[in-house]
Amino acid sequence: MGQEEPEIAIVGTKGQIVIPQRLRKELKITSKTKLIVYRKGDKIVLTKLELPPLKEELKDLFNEIDKQNIGKKISEKKILKEIQTYRLEKRAKKGV
Repeated sequence: MGQEEPEIAIVGTKGQIVIPQRLRKELKITSKTKLIVYRKGDKIVLTKLELPPLKEELKDLFNEIDKQNIGKKISEKKILKEIQTYRLEKRAKKGV
């Protein structure tokens, strides 16, 4: 990536800014895109929030649950607790 031409955004009365159209198109930012906003020194940094596809995460989770519980009857409450535990462990590994 070389030096890019700067764009100017103006802060409105409610603290809102409009991301310039060229950048929205290049980065595929739409009205429902989630952005992470953080401060780095005297700068404000925006980055797209990229979430992994939930389908693969659930597939792996259900396979793991099936292996652990072959022949056992499991309550819905226990399943939900396992899902929550799995997600927390996965986030901890990624440092989220």
